[in-house]
Amino acid sequence: MNRDDVRYFLAVRAARSIKGAARALKVDHTTVSRRLAALEIALGATLFERTPDGLLETDVGRSIAPVAERLEIVAAELEEAAQAASDSLAGPVRIASTPILTDHFLVPALPGLMQRFPQIQFELYSGVASVDMPRREADIAIRAHPPGKSPGEDSLLTRKAAKFGYALFATQSYLDTHGLPNRPVRSLRGHQLVGNGHPLLMAWNTQLEEPAEVPLTVFPFVSNQAAVVDGLGLGLIACVAGDRHRSLIRVSDVVGQWDLWVVTNPEARNNTRVRAVKDALLEILAAGADLLSGGKLEPQREE
Repeated sequence: MNRDDVRYFLAVRAARSIKGAARALKVDHTTVSRRLAALEIALGATLFERTPDGLLETDVGRSIAPVAERLEIVAAELEEAAQAASDSLAGPVRIASTPILTDHFLVPALPGLMQRFPQIQFELYSGVASVDMPRREADIAIRAHPPGKSPGEDSLLTRKAAKFGYALFATQSYLDTHGLPNRPVRSLRGHQLVGNGHPLLMAWNTQLEEPAEVPLTVFPFVSNQAAVVDGLGLGLIACVAGDRHRSLIRVSDVVGQWDLWVVTNPEARNNTRVRAVKDALLEILAAGADLLSGGKLEPQREE
């Protein structure tokens, strides 16, 4: 049995199709079919039944899946241990975070990181869903979580790095029509708020003496900000994004702060490359603490 064929089996299982697995692995679908067939021949069993509605996992496929997943994890640990033993700073480092943090904080920090570590190939994953750290979908994750909420599995190494603040933003055109809310905000009577779909953040509005109307909800946060920029209403936007946007004006103090965590696998202790980038990210996050938390309210800008 070729161990690498197991990776193709798991990709097909996750995507529930040959073409989906090919897209995930960035290979041709005929390669996926060939590797899956080779694994079935080696095991002497059929792993998927081909039906008009797509692939249907067999009992054998379901039975070997947990073992195959463990095999992938052990193989990744073996490769990582070998790389770490060389004490080399050369190689890839995968960093995962939310689109807001990636666009407005990580990408601006990349030139400094690339200059500091010229032998490292940086890979950024920007997504709403958290990556699976134990399965090595990323080496480092930067996650924003409400206070008191765990940033990941107990087996992971976590380090609280900064605060991630949210405030109320609007465009000048919206304020020209609806007026400027008083600070500190107690009433948003007569105002419209673009909902972001997050109950903890939206609870801020419902707890006001006179909440704003929420005729529209837009998620994820990147699209929510776009709706606010188009003048569709006020928006609860991350300060690191709103304060830097030329079309947005902050109209409140910080209304909430989440904890910002840097997360790695335990094996990162023995990986010189990942450890070096993690330490650098912690420094960068500490230096940008005011920007991330929302700091003091900036003077309103003229358009």
